[in-house]
Amino acid sequence: MQIQPVLPIYILVPAAVLIPALTVLFVILRREPFSVGAVIRVVKTVAIALLCVLIGIRIMKEVPDSDVQMKNLDVLFVVDDTISMWAEDYNGSKPRMNGVRTDCMYIMQELDGANFGLIRFDNKAQILAPFTQDKDNVADALSTIQMPDRYYARGSSLNTPYQEMEALLKSSASKEDRQTIVYFISDGEITDGSQLSSFSDLAKYVDGGAVLGYGTAEGGMMKDTYGSTVYDQEEHRSAVSCLDEETLRQIGRDLKIEYIHMDRQSNLTANLAAVRAGSRNVVGQGRNVVYDDLYYWFVLPLLALLAFDLYLIIRKRRL
Repeated sequence: MQIQPVLPIYILVPAAVLIPALTVLFVILRREPFSVGAVIRVVKTVAIALLCVLIGIRIMKEVPDSDVQMKNLDVLFVVDDTISMWAEDYNGSKPRMNGVRTDCMYIMQELDGANFGLIRFDNKAQILAPFTQDKDNVADALSTIQMPDRYYARGSSLNTPYQEMEALLKSSASKEDRQTIVYFISDGEITDGSQLSSFSDLAKYVDGGAVLGYGTAEGGMMKDTYGSTVYDQEEHRSAVSCLDEETLRQIGRDLKIEYIHMDRQSNLTANLAAVRAGSRNVVGQGRNVVYDDLYYWFVLPLLALLAFDLYLIIRKRRL
């Protein structure tokens, strides 16, 4: 059960208390003798006020197994969250990760009904969300991604998430009539001395998506978790992270998906239109929580009491 009040609780509850209290006060001030009629008026007013509150707070029942319209898509976000992804050269001087979060939310909105999964990686990879229809869960997982501590960061390698990607992509491929979409998100920097491994063996599990590149060729400086600008000890100056598009294009060629430089959200428009066009809706048992309104259970008793009240007014010309 949950509630979704149509008016704030701080209005509904005082009103529910005040109306019956005024009714009782009215009866007392009139100094009416105790009678069945007086009791009925008080009980009737209290019941009407209570029913109005129950309708107003909008009680809803959870229905977890409802049939829902879904897309036959598994959409996997693979997010580089190494310290360079906080370089401040996105859309002017904003951290790259700001754009990543906003764009992932936009993709989930545009592909509503799909399953979404999330992998993050820096020194190691972590599956933050296996494929799920619960977009809120994925959004919450995105919000937990934080800049790594400068003492923890040991350089960037884009090979790190390979095994986690393989596990989730194989999981998706094992499902009947599913399309697997991958959005590999990075600035393309490799700073740990490693060579980029081929992702081509994963291409057979991928039906679409894109490699999304964040940053600029000129690069941007980074502030660490302590608020200080990251310093390059070898160059003896503030460290600058630059977008490496060729590395990202190579990952795109391996996975057989396009590369998109993300300096504005509209760059995704054509790609998302193609993904939607290649998908179809299916009916299934949703993992999303669905809620049924229960207010109608209180409407009929309320109408009956109001009709009875009107009858008393017409017949006796008083409340």
